[in-house]
Amino acid sequence: MESVRAVSRSKTLVADLHQAGFKAIWMLDPGIKREEGYFVYDSGSERDIWIQTADGKPFVGEVWPGPCVFPDFTQSRTRSWWADLVKDFISNGVDGIWNDMNEPAIFKTVTKTMPESNVHRGDVELGGCQNHLHYHNAYGMLMARSTYEGMKLANENRRPFVLTRAGFIGSQRYAATWTGDNLSTWEHLHMSISMVLQLGLSGQPLSGPDIGGFFGNATPKLFGRWMAFGALFPFSRGHSRDKTVDHEPWSFGEECEEVCRLALKRRYRLLPHIYTLFYMAHTRVLQLQVLLSLLVGCH
Repeated sequence: MESVRAVSRSKTLVADLHQAGFKAIWMLDPGIKREEGYFVYDSGSERDIWIQTADGKPFVGEVWPGPCVFPDFTQSRTRSWWADLVKDFISNGVDGIWNDMNEPAIFKTVTKTMPESNVHRGDVELGGCQNHLHYHNAYGMLMARSTYEGMKLANENRRPFVLTRAGFIGSQRYAATWTGDNLSTWEHLHMSISMVLQLGLSGQPLSGPDIGGFFGNATPKLFGRWMAFGALFPFSRGHSRDKTVDHEPWSFGEECEEVCRLALKRRYRLLPHIYTLFYMAHTRVLQLQVLLSLLVGCH
């Protein structure tokens, strides 16, 4: 009954956001709470699709929900299972999906990820049964692919929006990406420019940092300067963790707010050009030229 109420509240929230002109991007992490009676855990266990330890048991690692198991996206049957779940998820009115913690990230470990000795029973065309060291870099990309395919199942005529933290060669076919949990420092502002350019060189044209920084407290001058750059990044988003000062344009005084307003107006004027560049990147594979044009030619 509680899950029914939660779904009802979620649909009401999305409807309210849509009425106000907003889109709703919901987060999906790979860590599935290990809890009997939770339908996602039960259905995955029935299908035997979890990543295993070296001794053949489902690997359990702690993430936000507590003890979690993890889908083995190297198997096509796992990707189909996930895509079907995403299809149902979209029925709540979701406009896009944000895949986070999909390196995969694990708490209370030195490496912050799962043991390299874990076992993936991958499809033959991907390399077959291998340890996690072999598949680690591809895990986030395969999750993004499954999420994208689930959104296509929900609506074949609508282009999916997927955002992923982890990626690999080919990720640009399925998702945008951002540069991870950065710091509210001038150094990380400077780094964000080269990181976006390098992601473009790697074939990912739709990327950007957390404007203003994720960890720490931005100053008015830092936030205003970051917004001036960030408004020209292909993926332009502000994001910060809890217990930091508000990282909103209106949070740093009238002068900073006006700087941010001008930057955002500049982005809106450039949107036709930006979307043309996205189309060129999609159809002509000119990622480097696209990013150089966007980040340099528009000044």
